[in-house]
Amino acid sequence: MRIRAFARGALGAAFVVALGFVSIFALNVAIWLVEQTQGSTFQTVIQDTSRTWLGAHGVPLHFKASKLGSLKVPAYVFDLIPLGFSILIGWAMYKSGRKLSGEKYLGFSWVGAIAAYLLVAVFLTSTAVTKTVYVIQWQGVFIPTALFIALLIIGSVAGYPILFEDSEPSSLRERIRNFFIDLTGRLPWALKPLVAPALRAGTAVVAAMTAVSAIMISILLTLNWIEIVKLYQSLQLTFLGTLTVSSGQLALMPNLIAFVNSWLTGVGFSVGQGSLVSPLVTELGPLPAIPMLAALPVSSNSFGVVFILVPLLAAFLATLLVKSHTAELRFNYASTTSAAISLGLAIGSVAAVEMWILADFASGSIGPGRMTLIGTNPWIVAGVTFIEVSIASILAAFFSARPDSADTELIKKVRAVK
Repeated sequence: MRIRAFARGALGAAFVVALGFVSIFALNVAIWLVEQTQGSTFQTVIQDTSRTWLGAHGVPLHFKASKLGSLKVPAYVFDLIPLGFSILIGWAMYKSGRKLSGEKYLGFSWVGAIAAYLLVAVFLTSTAVTKTVYVIQWQGVFIPTALFIALLIIGSVAGYPILFEDSEPSSLRERIRNFFIDLTGRLPWALKPLVAPALRAGTAVVAAMTAVSAIMISILLTLNWIEIVKLYQSLQLTFLGTLTVSSGQLALMPNLIAFVNSWLTGVGFSVGQGSLVSPLVTELGPLPAIPMLAALPVSSNSFGVVFILVPLLAAFLATLLVKSHTAELRFNYASTTSAAISLGLAIGSVAAVEMWILADFASGSIGPGRMTLIGTNPWIVAGVTFIEVSIASILAAFFSARPDSADTELIKKVRAVK
């Protein structure tokens, strides 16, 4: 049974690798066989696929100084994470953990899965290294494995277990769940009632901003489709080349959505050093030859300031809608002011942390010089988000977190005891 649990874990890791590495490898091999690009070999296909896989896990790629004809290219780091591809891999990791959630010998399953993924990370890290491109060895092995362990355990522990015919819930799983339940139960009385409504409302704010960002991008792509087609044509791509470029843009679409989230806060984002796209100012320099970037506005628009109201309205409405989850808060806090300020600041903190994560993961470097900055400063985004969301949430919390009237029956019983 323990060996079977170990094997199930290893097979789960194989599923994650198949979805992440093999899918990219199949596309690269097809291009290599059909296009017959000069200087491309099966080894370079493996290397490029390994780098893409590592990059999707957040491993920086280091490019040494080189020459492009007579042009000297300085050393640089490529660390822009293709979040679309990363989300797909992360989903596979989580699902792998869910499939193991009903395994009796859960620890052995985890060992099998982690060992398999660790071996793949070691192999692909060694494969990705060449004279001109390399990854730091410990990062190539540790980062993918750590990410896999975190999502594997979350998937295994969260929700109801998926039981096999020959299995039963693991005691290890219950111990971990009980640990976090007890940890939550030991929170101070002032913080405990804030957790549930703050997480719900803060996450709802970020989700609403993300939805608005996605809609805005869809509209911009639709309005600028002629420019996008022209840019595709200027690249003179074959069918497989067009498929590859389009797949890469889909992988970067969540990055662009995160950038527009920053735009909605008023902070904006950059596509290269010295550029800025924000509701107040838009200054763009030379852009990479990525067709979807043709949808970016080329000049400032005073109407853009209106969109800064999106996070404010989202925070106000989200705080109102969590009133049904603030019963304990309204009972614990004595005054409306203290309850409203506490809940508003808690919601602002949750939204700020989540926006920091999105901005940090979405931003990075893609080349030397001005291309070392693609995205935004996550600390500024988090700070502005905290201020905007906290103000709107505090105002709404005067209604949703207003303490209930005193429990007269309880007061009488306490006085009778005294």
